[in-house]
Amino acid sequence: MHEAQPVVVGVVGESGSGKTTLLERLVPLLAGRGLAVAAVKHASHGFQADRPGKDSHRLYRAGARAVVLASRTELAVFARHPTGAEELRLADALAALPGRADVVLVEGFSWEAIPRIVVLRDREQPAPQHLTGGEVLGIVRAPAPAVGRKPAFARAQLASLVERISDLAGRSARSA
Repeated sequence: MHEAQPVVVGVVGESGSGKTTLLERLVPLLAGRGLAVAAVKHASHGFQADRPGKDSHRLYRAGARAVVLASRTELAVFARHPTGAEELRLADALAALPGRADVVLVEGFSWEAIPRIVVLRDREQPAPQHLTGGEVLGIVRAPAPAVGRKPAFARAQLASLVERISDLAGRSARSA
């Protein structure tokens, strides 16, 4: 018997629409249902995860294909694109996730054919690329009524989204 594949759900929208805030709200709600949740975030402008001068950075710059930085409670992996391709594929990012996950929430990768949640600013219309390529599980309009300076999302929307994602995870586990 093989291990069930995680359900992969994208969260797409324009920059500043509230994608990360939504993910921050979804992760504990899904975990509260007993699901192991992982996340993948696309960094469209690149990033520097390690700090120059640190041993791990020096080893990576020296040409190591991958460097694992491990402490008693955390693990970080710095790795080069496995294919050397110009753009990392979502499948490559998913393969790099350590451990088992029931659900992987993906921020970005709007070109991938995965179920998705579209996050919009108030009165914004969805971009065509956010509605194609995968089933739209829901549209969250952000910011919803603000609480102070922080956007808030309607509980009904989150409850519905959490239910749909949980159902997908349940179907995935049963089909394995």
